[in-house]
Amino acid sequence: MTSAHKTAVTSFNSNHGSYDQFRPSFRSSIVDQFLQDLNLGNDKKKRILELAAGTGKFTKSLVDKGYTNLVVVEPSEGMLQTFHQNFPDIETHLGSSYDIPLKDDSVDAVVVAQGFHWFSDEASLEEIKRVLKNGGKFGCIWNYDTYSKSQILNTPLPSVKFLFEDLATETVQELLDGPIERETPFEVSKKIYDQRPWCHEVSTYIYGYDVNVPQYRHGKWREVLQNSKVFPPIENEGFLLYESLIPEDEVFKYWETRSYITALPDSDKQTIQYNLGSIMRDKVTESDRSGDSLKRIMGTHFVVVPKE
Repeated sequence: MTSAHKTAVTSFNSNHGSYDQFRPSFRSSIVDQFLQDLNLGNDKKKRILELAAGTGKFTKSLVDKGYTNLVVVEPSEGMLQTFHQNFPDIETHLGSSYDIPLKDDSVDAVVVAQGFHWFSDEASLEEIKRVLKNGGKFGCIWNYDTYSKSQILNTPLPSVKFLFEDLATETVQELLDGPIERETPFEVSKKIYDQRPWCHEVSTYIYGYDVNVPQYRHGKWREVLQNSKVFPPIENEGFLLYESLIPEDEVFKYWETRSYITALPDSDKQTIQYNLGSIMRDKVTESDRSGDSLKRIMGTHFVVVPKE
C-alpha cells in the first residue's frame, strides 16, 4: 500500500509548532465561497472529513463558522499533537489518504487544505471517493505566495470566481472594469503580485529548493484531477487575492516552515536567511513598509470536484 510522503511526515513531525505559529489562516470570504461550492451551505450538521488537517489552520475556519460534525485524518503525529492542543474535542485519526479509517459513504464532503499536492494520485482519490456519500464533493484549498502554473486552467470553466481584499483600488478596478472573464487566474495573479515585486523575488528564490518534493505551484495535482478516472473534471474554482502585513523579522521564519527548508541542515538555513536578507534589502521599497512590517500579497485558491 502507498504511504504518506516521507519528507512531509518527517518535517511536519518536527516543525508543527512553528507551522502553527507562522503559517497564515484562511480569509473568511474565500472560505464562505468554498463551502458554498461544496454544497455545505448553512447545514452545520453535515459530516466533513478534513484530510491532512495539520495543526488545524483550516479547521479553525470550519469551527468558527459553526460546523460541529467534523472528523480529521492526519499522517503526522507532531501535527496531531498541536491539533489536539488547538481542538481537543474534535475526533481525530492518525492515518493517510491511502487508508482512511472511515466507513464507505460516511461523509458529506472531504476537504484538504494546503496538502493535496503531497498525495495527488489515483490511489488517494479512490479512498476519498469511497468515504464520500453519493452526491458528496471533494475540495482542496491552498494559500499561495506568488503566481505559478497552478493558476493556469487546463480547460475553461463556466465561471471562475475572483475575490479581492485590502489591495490597491486602482489595480483591482482596472481588472474589474476590463474583461476579467478573459483573464486567466495566472494573469490576474501576476498583475496583483506585480504591485509588490519583493514577494515574487523572495518566493522564486525559496522555490529553488523545492524541486524534488511535490508542491502546489508545480501543478501536477491539477493534471491528476483533470485526467482522473475516479472523479469527473474540476467543477468549480475560486481565487482570493489580498494584501496583509508580515513582521520583517518573521519572513525567514515563515519560509522555514516549508518542509523542504525544515529538512535542510542548519548551515543551509543560515545561508538562506542571509540571502533572503539580501533580496529584501535590494527589492523592498519604502512603499512596501508599514512600521516594522512588510506589505505582502497573498493568494488563496480552491477547487471542487463532485462524486458522481
